[in-house]
Amino acid sequence: MEGLRTLTVIADYREKSSGVPEALELLGVKVSYRNLTVGDYILSELHAVERKTVRDLVSSLYSGRLFDQALRLVEAYPEPILIVEGDLQEALAAVENPRAIWGALASLSLKPGKFHVFFTGDESQTAELIYVLARQVSARPKHLGPIVKQRKRLESLGEAQLAVVCGLPGVGPKLAERLLKTFKTVRRVFTASARELSLVEGLSLQKAEAIARLLDAPYKGKVKAVRQGVLEELVEGEG
Repeated sequence: MEGLRTLTVIADYREKSSGVPEALELLGVKVSYRNLTVGDYILSELHAVERKTVRDLVSSLYSGRLFDQALRLVEAYPEPILIVEGDLQEALAAVENPRAIWGALASLSLKPGKFHVFFTGDESQTAELIYVLARQVSARPKHLGPIVKQRKRLESLGEAQLAVVCGLPGVGPKLAERLLKTFKTVRRVFTASARELSLVEGLSLQKAEAIARLLDAPYKGKVKAVRQGVLEELVEGEG
């Protein structure tokens, strides 16, 4: 294993049934459980792992949740890690335009606060990868061990307003600030027409129409499918 040092990883309670923590323990890793507000596994004060099955990845991409999760993780941990688990080829074959998935992954990897993206075939491989990552991280100088960081508290009304607008798919902090400066209030952002939204720098008419459709759509439970054009536009990120 790691000499006299026992590798320690903190896992979210919701991961307990995934099989990954059990596989980690078989590798000699000490796994402790916490209710994590960001990430699924914590390796150090700098490194947190977000584990997504291929199905989770596609679902969160369609709903716009993927980029919100990524933003929260980057705010808490400087070197976030995304592990995509499962048959990626199957997911690529299931969508009309596979470029949408590649676009989302590229966006996460190339923007500031970039993710380290890895692919695994199953939970056993995920555990092996987390073990190797934890081992290498623990060998760094001044390694403090896994440290849980909570989601950043909103300290002002302005931060809260930005957080709400950032909840729109494809809208990051910069674009959220432009929208609020243009429309003055959160309510006005949400009631703006697609044409009005498209006048904001960084929002094409197509993207604005995609946001408007999302805001106007009746809720029907978990959405399993979204028009492909909407997805393609949202994964381009903010302008």
